[in-house]
Amino acid sequence: MRTLAITGWSDSGKTTLIVELIEHFVARGERVAAIKHTHHEVNDRDEGDTARFRAAGASPVILAGDGVASGGITFGDPRELLAHAGDADVLLIEGFKSYDGWPRIDAAAGLAEALAILDRIAGP
Repeated sequence: MRTLAITGWSDSGKTTLIVELIEHFVARGERVAAIKHTHHEVNDRDEGDTARFRAAGASPVILAGDGVASGGITFGDPRELLAHAGDADVLLIEGFKSYDGWPRIDAAAGLAEALAILDRIAGP
């Protein structure tokens, strides 16, 4: 599974870039999962950024806080969340900007750079 985290400041375009990437890969027939890191209370509501990821075609979509994620998931190391991505070909992560356990780019890099990085990561 190719994995890439998109990081950046609030309102830097992270969600928009991830939605574009999800739509790109879904249009190519690939399965995409998404994880959204939050500092707010974790919930299972279908709203906000997670709803946008789901509407773009990602499944599953996981909302993750510090040590707990939607669906009753608990974790120590954020990499443990990868086990919950199902059979996805691509996993896109929004946030976890202080975590270095997976490849990441700043949202300002844009769609072309994100696609180039994901193309260099071994595919399914």
